Amino acid sequence: MLYFFRKPFRAMLVLGLVASAHGQESQQVSYYNQFDKEVGIENTGLYQGEIHAVKYRTINENTQYYKNRDFLKGDVCYEGQCYYGLDLKYDVFEDQVLLKLISKAGGGTLRLFKDKVESFTIAGVDFIKLERSQAPGLNLYGFYAVAYEGPLYTLYTKYTKKSFDRKDRSAIYYEFLDGQSEQVLFYQGKYHIVNTKKDNLLVFPQLKKDIDRFYNLARGLRKSDPNGFQVSLLKRLEILMSQPKNTSK
Repeated sequence: MLYFFRKPFRAMLVLGLVASAHGQESQQVSYYNQFDKEVGIENTGLYQGEIHAVKYRTINENTQYYKNRDFLKGDVCYEGQCYYGLDLKYDVFEDQVLLKLISKAGGGTLRLFKDKVESFTIAGVDFIKLERSQAPGLNLYGFYAVAYEGPLYTLYTKYTKKSFDRKDRSAIYYEFLDGQSEQVLFYQGKYHIVNTKKDNLLVFPQLKKDIDRFYNLARGLRKSDPNGFQVSLLKRLEILMSQPKNTSK
């Protein structure tokens, strides 16, 4: 029965403790972790989901997961509560967050309900969920990495994977390669697709000369690391826009 009472009790406990700690984030995290340790993480609202069954057999490092096939340390905000120091995987191909169950709960892997996952952090990278209702007009929806966060705007990157089936003498297995990312910029209260030079010019027409110059100078980076190219471009444009009475030369 503890599962049903966890949320309000946990919230009240942390509320009082955080007030005495002047709202310091690190202390708040430690309070949550201590509570979960005492009641048992398996008795919390986090342990809602479906047992994960491996769908794709892979035999090399080209998997459907973010970074690699291993569980990585991370945090998740799930149905209004945040949990820290978890073992997570992010299945990029299926756009799903996977949680390693503790041995007390039987071990195995739990696929968290996607509609309940609000955001998560894995391997130090923050992800948020963009939905059609909040960001109309995007090509892709789901979990986006926070690629760059500056004073004027935030860039989000939607990673994708392409699958290929391979056959050997006895079985079929799969390889997953990185697909083209979706780049979305939150600027002036709106979400803008910025996948191409044309997209960037539509958002920043006043900086056309600077954008043209950057595309010419950083051709190699755009080819070898498109995501890094977009981050570098936006950092450059933000510097220019922050300068008083900026005029492109």
